[in-house]
Amino acid sequence: MTLFVSPRSHHPAWPSRLPATALVALLSSGLACADHDDDEGDDDPVPQPSGEDPREVTFVADVAPIYYERCVACHQPGGAAPFSLTTYADARTYALPSRAATAARTMPPWLVTSDGSCGEFADSIALTDEQIATIGTWVDQGMLEGSGSLPTPPNPPNVPDTVEYATPHFVPEIAGGDLAQFDEYRCFLIDPNLPGDRYVTGFELEPGNPALVHHVVVFNLDPNADVGDGKTNLDVIHDLAAESPDREGWPCFGAAGEGTEFSGAPITWAPGQGPLAYPPGTGAKVAADELLVAQVHYNLSDTSLLGQSDSTRLAIRWADQVDKEGFFVFPDPLLESLFESEPDLLPPGQPSYQYTWQATPAELGLAGIGAVDIYGIFPHMHELGRKFSLSVLRDGEGPSCAADVQNWDFNWQRMYFYQQPIRVFEDEPLQVVCDYDTTSRTDDVYPGWGTRNEMCLALMFLVPAE
Repeated sequence: MTLFVSPRSHHPAWPSRLPATALVALLSSGLACADHDDDEGDDDPVPQPSGEDPREVTFVADVAPIYYERCVACHQPGGAAPFSLTTYADARTYALPSRAATAARTMPPWLVTSDGSCGEFADSIALTDEQIATIGTWVDQGMLEGSGSLPTPPNPPNVPDTVEYATPHFVPEIAGGDLAQFDEYRCFLIDPNLPGDRYVTGFELEPGNPALVHHVVVFNLDPNADVGDGKTNLDVIHDLAAESPDREGWPCFGAAGEGTEFSGAPITWAPGQGPLAYPPGTGAKVAADELLVAQVHYNLSDTSLLGQSDSTRLAIRWADQVDKEGFFVFPDPLLESLFESEPDLLPPGQPSYQYTWQATPAELGLAGIGAVDIYGIFPHMHELGRKFSLSVLRDGEGPSCAADVQNWDFNWQRMYFYQQPIRVFEDEPLQVVCDYDTTSRTDDVYPGWGTRNEMCLALMFLVPAE
């Protein structure tokens, strides 16, 4: 195994312990800020002005302010998107697909309902109905340019003051078995060389080969912790690595590897997740003597990827201290049912099949904590997902909607932070409903880690209530 550390700069972080909840792998494909169909514009006839709209809508006066506020951080030269929308010529070239994507709410990629009816989220890039109508009217009127100057494009999203690490160059192989038929989960050790306890307050993650990498989870663990049978975490890791001594890392379908015990999981990335700064004043603890383990899920369902390699870049912002220590929990009873005598299955041929689970914070390993504040939610299903909801079931009040996804997109996953955290007492159930379309399947769908299996995960960032 190889340790990779290349500091760019060092900046502080703060404490956290992950309770003993099930941790699961995230699966998907895509990239952080843009639609990746690589459209080359549209050859359909240009709509002509109808003369029916009472006011001329122009790019400079009306459309550019929307694009610059919601889209141009990615849709600019050098940005994450495959084309730019910074100039009139750019916007005119992509006007028709832009109108279609915004009307369908597939762009900008913001899956949770953002009208205040089900949670209020920070930094939303969702368009309002009025903004969508403005773009549509501009196209209908013939895409007039207007006059005046355009603002300077905003900087692409980033997390400043980070330290950089990387996984080794690695060539994955299909090693997933029936529950991950085209996949390999491989773990790599990273020594952050911390001078004391530190806290993760943000990160950037960039796969070297996005076509291969379907998720990354970073665990922190004590290498010298006794995990039983007279072995430490590091002993177990060395034993696992010895199973394939000619390859970097070790197999790890179970979190940081079968038999290891981790303290937390401060970083999760899936395609769609861009640079992520945790809410101000919060962070997840990594102790001074702990190591990081990067679990990388490689998917090889496209067999043309066989033989290709990846080295994933990770940049972490550290803090010496924070005001509030947070931690991540990964409850997914659908996936956890695999370990029961009869796992929960999704029946085939159903245009809408709902899987519902409930759990209190106490049942998530937080008994005795009193209450927790939910700072963020990361919904996760696979390719059959349609809809997702998270609610708090409060006595005498009925369900309180906390997150709602009406059009699940496997390729656009991310953490959504709330404007204000949602307080939940330890005996108040959380309810998650995952809705699936299984009409493409003729056999029961098993839960599992592979993209053809399914999950119903509500990854949450929690902070103990004060």
